[in-house]
Amino acid sequence: MRTAQMRVPILSTISLFTFCAFVGGTVRGQQSCSVTLSPVPTAAQIFSVQQERTLGDIEAEWVETDYHVAQNEKFAAHLNAIAGRVLSQFPRQQARVHVILIDFPAAEAFSTGPERIYISRKMVALLRSDDELAGLLGHELGHIATHQNAVIVSQLFRAILGVSAVGDRKDISEKLRRMLDSVDRDKAMLRKAADVIERREEINQNGADRVALCAAAASGFSPRAYVELFDRTAETNGNGGSVLDDFFGTTTSNRRRLREMKKALKQLPQPCREIVPAASAEFRTWQAAVLSDPDLARR
Repeated sequence: MRTAQMRVPILSTISLFTFCAFVGGTVRGQQSCSVTLSPVPTAAQIFSVQQERTLGDIEAEWVETDYHVAQNEKFAAHLNAIAGRVLSQFPRQQARVHVILIDFPAAEAFSTGPERIYISRKMVALLRSDDELAGLLGHELGHIATHQNAVIVSQLFRAILGVSAVGDRKDISEKLRRMLDSVDRDKAMLRKAADVIERREEINQNGADRVALCAAAASGFSPRAYVELFDRTAETNGNGGSVLDDFFGTTTSNRRRLREMKKALKQLPQPCREIVPAASAEFRTWQAAVLSDPDLARR
């Protein structure tokens, strides 16, 4: 879940989901929350299905070379249980997504390609319930399902390298390194790359936020928990600004994003909005174990 202050390079354009269709689904207790995800076309990109997986593999290799990954099966069991419920709301091809705990220096969650979501230990520390975890996973699955990684890299390849096609793993890796070297050496290229990312950033995040709310509700979790998580981590203090603030340029991107989340939340059926976030004993035990694990915290 990226705020304006926390971004991961390259990773992360049009939402796969318009929002929610109000059909089917039973949730916690006796409440009935009738929503499901509704697919729409995604943005164009130059990667085939296999090439997109290869791109994700290359990025994952870079991430896991630089940052320590947790290898504790006890951590994975609870994480996979929550992820499985959220994944069940998505198309079957998303079933291959793995959720990985990582010792990353910021409170962050991000995806690499179509098969991996990383959650940092510091982000786990900020969570208050499985409801927030479900919303966080739903947000990243929104990025994955809309192929945002492949879309943004496609746009960067065109803008920086003039490239409109890719080949095998060696070719994709070579083009990635050429692009990054160009951005690193040339300030003009850096500005061009920043422009490419900034043009899509707000709509990307808003789309993934809407997916997070729907996916959480459809899988039986509180959708408002995700809004509360974002508000807390982005330090917006419940202030989404207004259209007038936008007109005078005094609204931050995070406040606009919070405002859009609140609008999307109001569009959900009332039983969905009334699901109360709950920190179970199982969640607290899992969180405490992750935070106290000496292996994950060793670097």
